[in-house]
Amino acid sequence: MTHNIHTMTTTTTLTALPTEPTTTDTRADDAVSRELFAARAELASLGATASPSRLERALERLEAAQQASRRTLAQAA
Repeated sequence: MTHNIHTMTTTTTLTALPTEPTTTDTRADDAVSRELFAARAELASLGATASPSRLERALERLEAAQQASRRTLAQAA
């Protein structure tokens, strides 16, 4: 908003909101995708000899990555 003291008028300038995703949003999306891929790869790499606690941690990591991915998709919609 600017004020012109000579004419006593006020001018308001509106700026458009960006419609493109910001770089930060893109980086966050990339990080979520990488974590989801890594969690799936980790779980797939575990063999039959993996301990139950190791399998549980891998499943928890995958579940957390899937939830983050769903949140990211919901925010984009």
